[in-house]
Amino acid sequence: MSMELLTDINDGQVDEDVQGALNSVMNLHTRKILHYKRLLERAQAAAAAQLHALQAEVRILRQQAHDDAQNGLGGTGGRLALTAGGEDEWCVCGGKKQKGKGGYWSGYRGGMEEDDSGDVDLLRALKGDGRGEFNEIEVRKAIRGLTRDERMRLISIILDSCMPGDIRLQILLLEKYAKSTFDVVGNLAPELAFKILRLLSVRELVAVEPVSKKWQEMVHLPALWKYHCLRITATDPMPVRPPPNPQGWSVEPLYRSLHHRESNFRNALPQSIRFLNGHTNYCTTLLLRGKRLISGSYDETIRFWDVDTGEMKKCLQVKKPVSCVDFLAEEEVFVVGFHDVGRVHLFSSLTFTPLQQLAGHLNGIRAVALTSHNLVSAGADKALVCWNWRAGTKIVRFGQQTTVNIGVQLIGQEGTEEGERVVSVTIDGIVRVFSIRRREMISQFKLSDLGGNDLTLTAKLLHVGKAPDNMLQWFAAKGTQMTCATKSVILHLQWTEDDQPIAITANGAVPTSAPSLLSPGTPGTPGSPSPSGFKSPAPRSRTASSLARSTSSLTTPQRKGSPASSTGPKGRLSISTNTLSPSASGASPRSSTPIRFGRAAILTAPPKLVAVVETPDVAVGAVDPRKRRVVTATRFSSRAGADRRILMSTHRDKEAPIRSSSGVDEEENVEEEQHHLTASPTVDYDTDIRSVSGIWAALSEHHAGPGAPEIKGLLGDLPLKFVGLSSPDKNPMSMQLSHEEVVVGCADGTIYVMNFVGYQYRKESPPELLESDLEGSTEGDEE
Repeated sequence: MSMELLTDINDGQVDEDVQGALNSVMNLHTRKILHYKRLLERAQAAAAAQLHALQAEVRILRQQAHDDAQNGLGGTGGRLALTAGGEDEWCVCGGKKQKGKGGYWSGYRGGMEEDDSGDVDLLRALKGDGRGEFNEIEVRKAIRGLTRDERMRLISIILDSCMPGDIRLQILLLEKYAKSTFDVVGNLAPELAFKILRLLSVRELVAVEPVSKKWQEMVHLPALWKYHCLRITATDPMPVRPPPNPQGWSVEPLYRSLHHRESNFRNALPQSIRFLNGHTNYCTTLLLRGKRLISGSYDETIRFWDVDTGEMKKCLQVKKPVSCVDFLAEEEVFVVGFHDVGRVHLFSSLTFTPLQQLAGHLNGIRAVALTSHNLVSAGADKALVCWNWRAGTKIVRFGQQTTVNIGVQLIGQEGTEEGERVVSVTIDGIVRVFSIRRREMISQFKLSDLGGNDLTLTAKLLHVGKAPDNMLQWFAAKGTQMTCATKSVILHLQWTEDDQPIAITANGAVPTSAPSLLSPGTPGTPGSPSPSGFKSPAPRSRTASSLARSTSSLTTPQRKGSPASSTGPKGRLSISTNTLSPSASGASPRSSTPIRFGRAAILTAPPKLVAVVETPDVAVGAVDPRKRRVVTATRFSSRAGADRRILMSTHRDKEAPIRSSSGVDEEENVEEEQHHLTASPTVDYDTDIRSVSGIWAALSEHHAGPGAPEIKGLLGDLPLKFVGLSSPDKNPMSMQLSHEEVVVGCADGTIYVMNFVGYQYRKESPPELLESDLEGSTEGDEE
């Protein structure tokens, strides 16, 4: 028994050396397992990035094939050339070009009846059928084949061979032709007539149409209405789809529909509506790119829609309430900010897999802005963080602002030393500009101080940004334009731009006098097409190879200091994967060919206040900066008598005063004009704000159910338990505006799309107006 007791005392103990060896083996085994897990997750992330890159390249190749097919119809990217004759086989009159047409008779209208191809014998043409009848067209064709000297000899022979009594008849005939050629424009060839008539407005074209049959034919030239169709759609983000043949550009089918679209927007008359049902909580953010709509909600989902068909393409579960979204169409990447989480997530819009997860805020995200170079996020912690989103690294964090940012904007300074700059707007009405490269704030402005010496404007802006009733409610920006809004006033701002464009060469940035190649903006800004030329700016070159360089890299940058992995509460491995190469964010290889960017915005001076729109108590809104349109909505309160409306306005620049030419003293007229210019305010006050009617008004108090009247313009079905659009559960939480639609996200998760193309609803005419007044107003709308 003593031996057994001695044996059992230390039976469970292990020798210290053996225990140390076991611990070292266990540590080595654990490190190897973690290493293999990291490799596996990096391989998965790299495969996701590679799949995204392949999908993006396939999309680019398909788009190129589609563009090539469109080019076969006579246009590049769907937008046909606006030259008089064009480089294709079609003439401006809509017919086929005549071979060999040109020379002396090229500007004469009479040569368009028949084809000039083939030789015609003059003697045979004059003999005709032998009974004194000859074909006038064949004679003309035979004479056109002669040189000028031969034609003059022919005229001399004809005059010499005539009897003296026939000379008077010849004179009368020549006088008749002289009278017929008095209409210089009517006898011009279609190419020359097009160059003249395109300088007239649509109203003037309709007025000159009854002059004669020749003028009527010229007014209906397909190229002329093609020109005006492209003029109307010059600021559309998507080019107009060309018809299969030039006759489709005629006034009836295409231009009339485009004219009615613009008129419907001015009169706030949506023609059709479609409901997108899927979200179950607040629809907090909407993003419309062409016909692709991205929506985020507090129901922790992001949904992708086709606006035309109303089909939901994808529902992405993100497991957190979504507060903001931005989308980079060129790279097929979108970024998501969450309401109560201080991280931003980047996803591929092709594979819908996560690409990056960036943590830099202490609280939720309120706004994000994404470009091909940088990403900036504004958090509820009043801070701004700028990221290199390809490498997943933080560039700079700008400390706490005075209060929460309502929106951020990235403005490129291509070709300068500054790179991109961040514009942030806080709810107290302060605009700040930060330089990412210099990592400092370079300017700061108060919106309430932009009134300058204008006392009226200063009084309107005095309380902008002051709590609690005049703090900023919403913000929108595009390019060098910016819109800020309180409950009662909307401010359209425009950053001034440098006079000289920037060109990049192998040696650096140099100013150049070349035309601006920025994307087309609003009229009057660089890059916007002018009605006289309509030369579309050169698009930014982006090929499959550049996309592959930016997204196909599979290396993961190693971070110094903290390891890339951490163990979760349940022992799971959590890795912040970085799927894109840091070298991808660098500049492309230098070339000796200069790359022109356009005029750089001057962000160290205060922005110019373009227009002020006074509104009722609005809560949310959206802006189309190209068309200068604004759509806003009041808060659909549950109290009785609450103002539940959606409002629209379109900003138009003031016309320059026309100097009267009736006076005798020209200097006096000039002085009056200068006095008028100095006395008039520099800011436009938009007072034409209209309540949205049309189908929205028809559905505002509509109750769905058996026996309910049919609503024209309703596409698809109504949501369940629908009791009208002007109800508290349809309170607009987010809005988007394009050149054809207005998209509204509601408090109950419903999304509806109002389209302004069509003829279902017309503007109601006041009964006291005369028909002549109505015609004048219609013609005014046309322009």
